[in-house]
Amino acid sequence: MMLDDPERLIQCPYDKQHRIRACRFPYHLVKCRKSHPEVAKLLATCPFNARHLVPQADLGDHISKCRDKGFIEYDIGKRAFEMQIHLRE
Repeated sequence: MMLDDPERLIQCPYDKQHRIRACRFPYHLVKCRKSHPEVAKLLATCPFNARHLVPQADLGDHISKCRDKGFIEYDIGKRAFEMQIHLRE
């Protein structure tokens, strides 16, 4: 099963019994966060992907290993390169 498969099941960080299709996951997070405010207080949101909710104590480790960090770094590098090209024109 591919990571971008919209039908793959993802475990909810607020309720481990919940398995949600990837395509519905962002909507579920909003709803479930409201239903589990005590759990929500214990979780931190990844700066590279808001779908990644991890225990606050583990955020630093998650950030260093997050697969989405590469996409952001690539995008920043690409934009910086494009800006250099634009400035030379």
